[in-house]
Amino acid sequence: MGETNFRNARVASDLLDRMFVERWSSKAFTDDRLSEQQIDVLFEAAHWAPSSSNRQPWLFVYATDGPDRVRFNSVLNEGNTLWATRASMLVLVFARVVDEEGSSIRTAHFDTGAAWMSLALQANRMGLNTRAMGGIDLDAAYTAAGVPREEFQTICAIAVGVPGTLDDIDPDIAKGNIANDRNPINEIAFPGSYLE
Repeated sequence: MGETNFRNARVASDLLDRMFVERWSSKAFTDDRLSEQQIDVLFEAAHWAPSSSNRQPWLFVYATDGPDRVRFNSVLNEGNTLWATRASMLVLVFARVVDEEGSSIRTAHFDTGAAWMSLALQANRMGLNTRAMGGIDLDAAYTAAGVPREEFQTICAIAVGVPGTLDDIDPDIAKGNIANDRNPINEIAFPGSYLE
C-alpha cells in the first residue's frame, strides 16, 4: 500500500490549506538521491522563517553520502538507524543559544522550530518526505557536524528524501508508519484564560 493513502486519511477544515494536513513524517524512503537544486531550495525555505529580532539562530549541517554520511548515521539511535539511513539526506539541526555579546537567545529553540517547519512544508510541496528525530546522540552530533558546544545546542536530526511505500521498510516499522491525528483545537487554544 502506498503512502498516499495514509496522507488522504486526515480530516481538516475546508478553509485550511491542504499543505498542513498533507505533510506528515513517514519513515518510508526510496534510495533515490536529491539534486543539489532540491537541497538548495529546502534550505532557502528554512532561511525565510521568522525569528525574534531577525537573529535567525538555526543551523543545519547536512550529509548525503561518503564519509560525512557515515559519520552522521552514527549519531542516530538504533531504532532510527533501521529506516533513516535509507533517506537521501540526513540533517543535524542546532540552535544558536548565545549571541555575539555572550547573551542567551531565549527564543532560539522556538525560532529554529519555525525554520524546520518551513523546510518540512517546502519538502512536501516538492513531493519529498521529511521526518525529524529526537532519538540521536546529542553530544556526538557536535563532533559529527563540527559545531561548537559553547554557542549551539543540538536539537534533532532530520531525514529527507523521496517518499517510499510500506514495502520499502521493515514490516515491524511499517505497522506504525501512519499519518497520525492531532489534539482537538479546544485543547490547545483558549480565549482569554487557560484556567477558566
